[in-house]
Amino acid sequence: AYPPTSFPVRDLLVLEQLALAPSDVACELGIGSGGTTARLAKLCARVTGFEISAPTANALRYLEARHGNLSIVVADVTDAYALAPFAGGYTRLVACDTLEHVASPAGFFRAVATLLAPGATFLVTFPNEPVARMHGVTRFDHQDDLRILASNAGLEVTRIASATLTPYAAALAEGLAYKPISTVRALRRSRPAGEAPPQTFERTHFYKKMETWRKLAPAINAYWYGVLRAMSARGPCFELDDRFAREPFTDTQVVVLGRKPSSP
Repeated sequence: AYPPTSFPVRDLLVLEQLALAPSDVACELGIGSGGTTARLAKLCARVTGFEISAPTANALRYLEARHGNLSIVVADVTDAYALAPFAGGYTRLVACDTLEHVASPAGFFRAVATLLAPGATFLVTFPNEPVARMHGVTRFDHQDDLRILASNAGLEVTRIASATLTPYAAALAEGLAYKPISTVRALRRSRPAGEAPPQTFERTHFYKKMETWRKLAPAINAYWYGVLRAMSARGPCFELDDRFAREPFTDTQVVVLGRKPSSP
């Protein structure tokens, strides 16, 4: 039921940090390969995936047939008019590795507030990278920048932290996941010097070879499933460092947890 993904470790972070129930109506901002969206569809009552790239969304329409509770919507989430029909419709919201590609972070958090029902919760996670090698267009220098954006949108942030794999999970990830991935990447042609990193999924090498990967999906996903099960065998795979929230952002995976207040 899942599309092939390179290494869906972010799904473990979502499941560990965001309580999901079978009654939840969830949405994901920026569906990318669709792997996380499909996983949410197996856990929640209904799921909507919002994606700015029409080619990406169309390539993943087969997921709607496989999951009757899943719908994919082509929309720029910073466009309030586009989100109006979905306002207040979700009890849980997820955005993984999307915020760094959004040129208007204020618009992004307004979208979160628009889509969530009162009392609903959200999880946003993204890599905050040094300017010299950031692959997105947005980064933050301090956690207060995120709190202000969320607060201005009418959201309450309950936690900001850096997420790192536990030593046990990291050792397995390095040997069973990252090394195989780096080997595959080394076999294909490098991006020409000066070419900007892709900002939408449709521009990635993975997307361009999606039909090939889809044929291999059962084997790929069975392998990753085994790796993830092994990583989580000793409990949670991620450690969240709250001390990081009091320091300037440097180079880490940031996790923002919060909620939309039940009343203004």
